[in-house]
Amino acid sequence: MSSEPGRADFTLMAILRIARDISGARGLSLSEALRRSGYRDHRPHFTAREVRAALTAHPALIDEWLAYSEDKRTEAGWYVLRDGEIGQVLKPSAQRSFPTIAEAVAQFIVHELDYWAGTGA
Repeated sequence: MSSEPGRADFTLMAILRIARDISGARGLSLSEALRRSGYRDHRPHFTAREVRAALTAHPALIDEWLAYSEDKRTEAGWYVLRDGEIGQVLKPSAQRSFPTIAEAVAQFIVHELDYWAGTGA
């Protein structure tokens, strides 16, 4: 993500805290959380594999993203289920299943945030 040591991890963690930032006491809008994290600028520099590694190192983030998905009040974007399935309500052909919850949540995060950020990545 960056040539600076530690900077990539810091940026990815800021992105992975979006679920907490929009649902917790901060109550940010998703668009504001995306803006503050610099998601659009940083998106070309990480993959779902790096997201999965961060989730494995910080498993509490998995629960935060599962709660975010469960609390969504829109059919737009993506969802993730605790059985490892991700998909889009309005596009059943997008449904995919993953062998681990960490992989499913990593894929969900990237798809969901790309959708709302409009990155088309």
